[in-house]
Amino acid sequence: MRLNQLLANCHTHFKIENEKDQEVFGISAHSKEIKQNYIFSVVKGQRYNGANFINELKDITNIVLILDKNIVLSDYTSNNIQERFVKIYTKNVVLLSGEIASLLYKNNIPNINAVTGTNGKTSVAEYSRQIWYCNKKKAASIGTLGTLFNKKLLSPSTLTTPDSITLHKTLNKLSTNHCDNIIIEASSIGIHQNRLFPLKFNKIAFTNLSRDHLDYHKNMRQYMIAKAKIFINNSHKKTIAILNSDDKKYSYFEKLCLDQRLKVLDYGKKANFLKILSISKKNNVHEIEINLKNRMKKVVMPSNSLFEVYNILCSLLIVFGEKITAKNFDCIKRLKNPKGRFEKVYDKNFQIFIDYAHTPDAIKNILTSLNNLKKNRIISIIGCGGDRDKGKRALLTKQALLLSDIVILADDNPRNEEPEKIRQEMLHNLSKKQKEKIVNIGDRKQAIKYGINILKKLDILVIAGKGHEDYQLISGEKKYFSDHETVNSIISQI
Repeated sequence: MRLNQLLANCHTHFKIENEKDQEVFGISAHSKEIKQNYIFSVVKGQRYNGANFINELKDITNIVLILDKNIVLSDYTSNNIQERFVKIYTKNVVLLSGEIASLLYKNNIPNINAVTGTNGKTSVAEYSRQIWYCNKKKAASIGTLGTLFNKKLLSPSTLTTPDSITLHKTLNKLSTNHCDNIIIEASSIGIHQNRLFPLKFNKIAFTNLSRDHLDYHKNMRQYMIAKAKIFINNSHKKTIAILNSDDKKYSYFEKLCLDQRLKVLDYGKKANFLKILSISKKNNVHEIEINLKNRMKKVVMPSNSLFEVYNILCSLLIVFGEKITAKNFDCIKRLKNPKGRFEKVYDKNFQIFIDYAHTPDAIKNILTSLNNLKKNRIISIIGCGGDRDKGKRALLTKQALLLSDIVILADDNPRNEEPEKIRQEMLHNLSKKQKEKIVNIGDRKQAIKYGINILKKLDILVIAGKGHEDYQLISGEKKYFSDHETVNSIISQI
């Protein structure tokens, strides 16, 4: 597509210098991917500033730069080099880049949906994809686990919500493969950074809201507003909002959606559409009675936790919407939890679970569920990531202490912080009695080994924080580490 044609179809405001109507073959925010006749999206991120890499492109012809309107280009490159580029200045580089990417990498996927919320996004996305697949429909999920199409992993993930250019490239690839149904995990940071622009979703689901990412959003109100923006910026007249009626912020999201004139389908004990009348736990299943379209139905869900039940209900509404029938519940017996989400990895004399829980609320949910299975002790391995919300560290420990017999501190992703400092902040304001229940180890492998070695018959060990991840970020380096492989290796030696 030619540059002038691309820009003529963009609604984001821009100004152009050195204008040249040339063919455009691609766009990227990564300088190493730039080729002849490409657009370089010069994004300033938290770690890298794309402007520092402009000089690397000086020998490539027909390059277009998308630049922040306030950039002083002479700070990064000489006038002679600048004259070789077409330069497009805009107030928001990500918005314009996303819009251009959507035109270069078009898709004709009829059913694109999103799910947001503090916890449950990955499970909802995975369940939705599985339900579509069970109903013989081509489907994909995009999120923390990567991009999965039907049952195949197409690409791994580095972000819960991919950057806008990568997202549109992915949608284009899925469209080429005749994918008809997609669910995208929408993180608060991804929404705030406009990574989903200019997508408009068929359905947008909200799972819950609790403390997370306050290092980025600064306070809970800003965090909530960031989540809510998806219902404003990424909806159209026929978008359906799917809301958890039992979340404490439900009324805020319901009012916002109604103000947007969106149809609301809610689920939960307080719901109007899919109402839970009763729920009971028996062995490894939940028996629930629901009111759906003024008809009562009893449903048996294979699940160990209440939050799994809510995630499955949310997924059913994403797939079937207001046309959902009692028969659509039949497929839930075939659903499997995503890797690292309440995943039982050992079950003989004792049980070992691996879970991605890394917020106080997520720790509460997983441990509450495990206490319902409890026959002896519960031992928790927890940690906190570096360069992230410091205020939740002690809160997470206190929540684990309330619902565990022993708590082991292990390093998560320390990133650029001192691991010992993070663990000391996790111990802040704890009483002497509380500290007696804590074992501060640090090294993740040794912590897991210690946890397994002290297990007694009928104990439960939960290893929280990393889930499916197979790495640790330590001092700026990405090092291979898998909770799953570590458990298997230690168990094999017992």
